[in-house]
Amino acid sequence: MRHTCKICSPFVPGLSGEAGHLSSDEAAANERVGNTRITPLRSSPGRPRAAVEKLKLWENGRTLKVKFLDGNATVQAKVQAVAKEWEQLANIKLEFVASGTAQIRISFAEKGFSWSTVGTDALTVGTDKSTMNYGWLEPDTELREYQRVVRHEFGHALGMIHEHQNPAAQGQIPWDKPKVYAYYAQQGWNKDDVDFNIFQVYSEDSTNHTAFDPTSIMEYAIPDSLTIGSYAIGWNTEFSPMDVEFMKRQYPKAAAAMTELAIGKRVSADLATAGEVDEFHFSVASAATYIMSTEGPTDTVLTLHGPGDRGAVLTWDDDRGQGTNARIVRKLQPGEYWLTVRHKKAAATGSYSVGVKKRA
Repeated sequence: MRHTCKICSPFVPGLSGEAGHLSSDEAAANERVGNTRITPLRSSPGRPRAAVEKLKLWENGRTLKVKFLDGNATVQAKVQAVAKEWEQLANIKLEFVASGTAQIRISFAEKGFSWSTVGTDALTVGTDKSTMNYGWLEPDTELREYQRVVRHEFGHALGMIHEHQNPAAQGQIPWDKPKVYAYYAQQGWNKDDVDFNIFQVYSEDSTNHTAFDPTSIMEYAIPDSLTIGSYAIGWNTEFSPMDVEFMKRQYPKAAAAMTELAIGKRVSADLATAGEVDEFHFSVASAATYIMSTEGPTDTVLTLHGPGDRGAVLTWDDDRGQGTNARIVRKLQPGEYWLTVRHKKAAATGSYSVGVKKRA
């Protein structure tokens, strides 16, 4: 089996400049308020600083409709069987439909290339166009190849990035860049394609894992011929333990729906899994100054979104409350608002309460 073309294409709608009805950030923020998160940076003199991370996750518990736009019935059935494995890892349902609207639309028309939009980027693609393509699967293709490529592309479709673009991969792979450029040029990639898809890493807090995972289903194979010294990664076909952990954190099966907050009352909650982000909604009926706060033993980060726009970050706080709790004091106009709560340490968990009250 030749592997020279058996990787993701760099030409992905929603990622490579194709116009859609929504921007990537708009689509993500409209889908899930937790896609816009605040991460406090290291403390320094003056005003506390933070990074805003933009994820592309679907709403937890979402049923995503999947439709084939073309292709052989036998190949379609094999793709569907492998794709459904993701339902065991993440709190997501994949409903394959024969007609009507679908968030994920699969084609086999672009021969030699397989690719997928990343998470909610699918919503930026015209509804009559594909969001995923498989360019070399045939009825007699080996099962391991179906597993490798379908698990990988549906990982993208649920919001995962390439593992070699994990910021923790910086400096871990001893690339021989001239040879990498030459290798991918044989597949029609230019230097910008290689930089974007191979060498460019994501921002620090929007990555798959806290550590580089060369066994991830999202990692490309890296032949020794493309690296300096003796370093290679084989063709991964299985979900790694870190893949499983990551997706269970992003789509937890025990997660409750967004909680409604009543002004003047507190709600007890629990950050039960590493990386969890709890989401709350409240309504403001009259303009006034409101106090939003967490209480309890957990080191929380509190972010205020709105008004009326779940993706708009109004303000955030790390530790202006009691102990390691967060507290926001802000004059709010009538409208709809959201609060998100996360642990300051990505791998930590803990209990807390959250509330909104009007300043007397």
